[in-house]
Amino acid sequence: MKLYLECIPCFLKQTLFATKDQEEEKRIIILKKVIKFLYDKNWDTSHDEIVNQIYNLIREETRILDPYKDIKKESNNMALKLYPSLKSQLNKIDNMEKRLYTAAKLSIAGNIIDFGPSSEFDLDKTINDVLNKKLAIDDFDILLNKILIYDNLLFFADNSGEIVFDKIFIEEMINIRNKPFKEIAFVIKGGPIINDAMIDDVYEVGIDKFPNITFYKIGNGMKDTGPNRKDKEVKGWIKNYDIVISKGQANYEGLSENKNIFFMLISKCPVISKDLNVEVMDAVIKYNI
Repeated sequence: MKLYLECIPCFLKQTLFATKDQEEEKRIIILKKVIKFLYDKNWDTSHDEIVNQIYNLIREETRILDPYKDIKKESNNMALKLYPSLKSQLNKIDNMEKRLYTAAKLSIAGNIIDFGPSSEFDLDKTINDVLNKKLAIDDFDILLNKILIYDNLLFFADNSGEIVFDKIFIEEMINIRNKPFKEIAFVIKGGPIINDAMIDDVYEVGIDKFPNITFYKIGNGMKDTGPNRKDKEVKGWIKNYDIVISKGQANYEGLSENKNIFFMLISKCPVISKDLNVEVMDAVIKYNI
């Protein structure tokens, strides 16, 4: 997906939030440097590249590797507290397809835990809204068919906290198959950026307990953190798996040119909504054939 002009003020908003605990003078210096970077930068580039460079600039100025570290832990704890009640809700559904569909919607609802577009959200309200409204794009039947037929899954995760909802969804995929996947490749960030999930988050919420699971890492622009979403290596991952699921806006921005991939997200900004041809806050399961 191309970079839109409307993305530029969002970058500045993210800069302000990521530096909220800094002294005002330091925040002014950082904001001015980000503005200069954006002024000098060729905007005919990927969203990933610009975001990574901005957060690397923030890290250099603050000398804080992960400004969202505490937020990520709080998000995981918040979601884990909901886990028992959400599982209980699913256990009351006898129809396995309806149960999986509900789990898919829960996974999408968890995508609201996203400190990129906004630091303010109502998780309980979002869960209720997503469960009780029709999806604006609904390719669930195609996804269901693939889950029942194929044995390998590539799952691009998005945010901390959200991955608890993804865990529930993967559990229900295994339930309806009545057997584990031969391989699950769970893709996380290899270095900190915003509240994106990393390997510590995976262990914290128990996703590492799935049978036959392995972990791939997407980079944050720092050395040895992993490839960019646009790299040939990532395209190779997608080609090697029969079921490919991408969660969230950032993954949609970086992977929307690929085929045979399901995008599951809440469209939280006008730019993404325009590209998907949906309304802001619509939930979607979109399959790129």
